[in-house]
Amino acid sequence: MKFAKIEFNSESDTAKALYGIMQRGRITGLRDGTFIVPEPALTWLDTEEIPYKIVQKLNHDDVVQTLRDPLTHAI
Repeated sequence: MKFAKIEFNSESDTAKALYGIMQRGRITGLRDGTFIVPEPALTWLDTEEIPYKIVQKLNHDDVVQTLRDPLTHAI
């Protein structure tokens, strides 16, 4: 499965997106305000017309590396 690191323009867009994606799958929030979502979540965001910006396209290995990076998460 492919993933994307995304960010939203506003807090209201973020709230709507988080609520919808959490009901349909998994979303990972990072300290820098970006989120890692599976590719099907992007389709849902497009369908719901929630604006987002793709920061980076990721594969599974990229996601694992990001989550293991000690600078990504607070301890």
